[in-house]
Amino acid sequence: MASIRQRGKDSYAVVFQNGENDNRSQVWESGYTKDDAKARKAQIEFEEARGIRTHAINENNHGLLNKAVLAAQAKKADKAALVNPIDEQAMSENEQTGESLMFIPFMEEFIRIYGTKKWGESYYNSGTNLLRNYVYDYWKSVPIVNVTVKGIDDYYTWLVTKCKAVTNKYKRQNGEHVSPSTVNDIHKILRCAFNKAVKWQHIKSNPFLDATVPEFKSKVRPALTPSEIDSVFEYTNDPSNYNLYLIHCAMNLAFAGSMRGGEVGALQWDDIVDPQRRILFISKTIDRVDKAALNAVSKTEIYYKFPSHDPRAKSIIVLKNTKEDGGSDRNCYLPATVYEKLMRFKEMQIELKNLLGDDGYYDYGMMLCQENGKPIMTEHLNKRFQSVLKEMGIKPKKGKDQYVFHSIRSTATTYKLKISGGDIKAVQGENGQKDAKMVTHQYSRILEEDRSRIADIMDEKFYGRKDNPGEEELLQAMKDNPDLLEQFMAFMALAKKAG
Repeated sequence: MASIRQRGKDSYAVVFQNGENDNRSQVWESGYTKDDAKARKAQIEFEEARGIRTHAINENNHGLLNKAVLAAQAKKADKAALVNPIDEQAMSENEQTGESLMFIPFMEEFIRIYGTKKWGESYYNSGTNLLRNYVYDYWKSVPIVNVTVKGIDDYYTWLVTKCKAVTNKYKRQNGEHVSPSTVNDIHKILRCAFNKAVKWQHIKSNPFLDATVPEFKSKVRPALTPSEIDSVFEYTNDPSNYNLYLIHCAMNLAFAGSMRGGEVGALQWDDIVDPQRRILFISKTIDRVDKAALNAVSKTEIYYKFPSHDPRAKSIIVLKNTKEDGGSDRNCYLPATVYEKLMRFKEMQIELKNLLGDDGYYDYGMMLCQENGKPIMTEHLNKRFQSVLKEMGIKPKKGKDQYVFHSIRSTATTYKLKISGGDIKAVQGENGQKDAKMVTHQYSRILEEDRSRIADIMDEKFYGRKDNPGEEELLQAMKDNPDLLEQFMAFMALAKKAG
């Protein structure tokens, strides 16, 4: 059999197997027109049908793809050899300073010197996409010395009122125009770049420091309550069903270890560093990364690249460091119940491995994986998690957003603050966060049962009713959820002032 692959707008390649037995290999003949490719394909298949397995190679078309690649690489090498990179950089800086340094060449310089060293591959990829989609076309004819605060304010207004949001097949934004959140992301990059422009003495001051950025509120996703989590645990606790028990173990790890989805998917059995004390070391995450971005940056550390079945793919699944600064690396002390569940799941994996054999099972040593051993990504966990919630009829009480797998981390943070008596530092260590504010402001939630208990106690103590819980319960509620104390004190102050 032969196949036809389109290699350009009007160029086609014919791909076929050639040779006998061990000498049989794949051959590419490129540079055909569509009709010629069809004719060549028919010729190969006619010969195969007659038992001819060694075909005469069309030397005019064989190896054109490799020849083109080698020619491009040679041309690039010759160009690089003409000028020393250091001399080339100095020449560029001497030629483009002051009023002559245009916006795009400056941003390319900023990314080359700063971005490739300070950004991880994910931020590098998203940041350069933002610049291409929303920045370069607007500022391409402007020298950086001519960028003013008024010009920036006009630009941000144009983004949110007139500029169409870029869409792709993976993600479509809800709004017709660029969202304030995206504008804030753009502003962070440009503010940083122009801070460097000041230090490099290209400009005297940074106009982005005084620009007016559109306001937006960070979206708070809904999170399950501890009682809802418990009901989902009970529903998925079925070792006879591999896929159901997989999400059961994943949820338990996310809840007990306050883990992100990528951290859960990246776990390997070797990460259990102390089985006796049930200590799990979290130091990596699983992600699909852009190959070009990965080659450009130096801050992302790759521990393992999973084999790709498509050599033309622009991305690859990897195990990489959790955060570029290592701030999320931590030990996780697993509850005995969770550890026992993992050991049961490991037995299920061994059974599948023996059943499928080495040819059917991909053994990467993953703690959680698909039935054939292949890795499981955050999007897979999220899809399975939402499928379970749909089967159980659980959905958020307010808004249209769905629960996501990451919301388990929020529920875990809230619950751990409660049972630890508000020990923020301990919960911060559990979450692997450098800033304690993330614990109190971003992840912790006020549980409805605690709010209800506060109302009952106030009914007795402030309004004089005697058929409700006493002072000890009020103190316990404050201890369980420290965030309520501030609200309670503010209410009391207002009530006394009104009286």
